[in-house]
Amino acid sequence: MAKILVTISNGFEEIEAVSIIDICRRAGIEVVTAGVEDRVLIGAHSIKIEMDKRVDEVKSSDFDMIVLPGGL
Repeated sequence: MAKILVTISNGFEEIEAVSIIDICRRAGIEVVTAGVEDRVLIGAHSIKIEMDKRVDEVKSSDFDMIVLPGGL
């Protein structure tokens, strides 16, 4: 099964991050979210989401793809 890493930082565009995560998980792709600053982040429109891990807890070589949602 494919495995992707979605790295997210404060000020992220919620629709860009959540849509990718949702669509990939529905397709049966394993998705791990990783916060740059912390595990709980605040998006560009003040929506808080909790990450699976912090970015310093993951190795890029464990993933088939890395997704970088946009933001402020």
